[in-house]
Amino acid sequence: MKRFAAAAAVLAALPLSPASAQSLEEAHAAYLAAFEAAPLAVRTAVFVTAPAEGYSLQEERASNEFAPDEPIYIYLEPVGYGFQAEGGVNTFGLSVGLRILTPAAQELFAQESFLDLTAKSRSKPTEFFGNVTLNLSGLTAGEYVLELLLDDVASDETATVTMPIVIR
Repeated sequence: MKRFAAAAAVLAALPLSPASAQSLEEAHAAYLAAFEAAPLAVRTAVFVTAPAEGYSLQEERASNEFAPDEPIYIYLEPVGYGFQAEGGVNTFGLSVGLRILTPAAQELFAQESFLDLTAKSRSKPTEFFGNVTLNLSGLTAGEYVLELLLDDVASDETATVTMPIVIR
């Protein structure tokens, strides 16, 4: 995130005005350069009441407690992901894996790449979201830790999102 602060400083130094399309393009290029230089990270990772229908349209869930057969919905907003260009089209996104742990970090379950959150665009969008739906009906009542293992599809970068849950 420190690299975004550097981008903000660059943007602040640019002579921006509403009438200057050139200045806006320069500002966007500086922001995109900072975005591409940043490591893969997750700006937002929250439990939600249902899958979001669009970017930043999530309805956050009030708690991390779930009934045994209740689906678990998670909303993600990654940043710093890469772009793989081919034929004028950029592929970007994440491959998502899952680990379920006890609070003492004992692994109970692991699955690599169970979900593909990728998209394509002629531009390089920096606002991207993902919906993750988990059905963990085999878990007994108790406390657990979910680890979402995120692999950038356009680079070797990875990130992990850790979210404690309670099955009641």
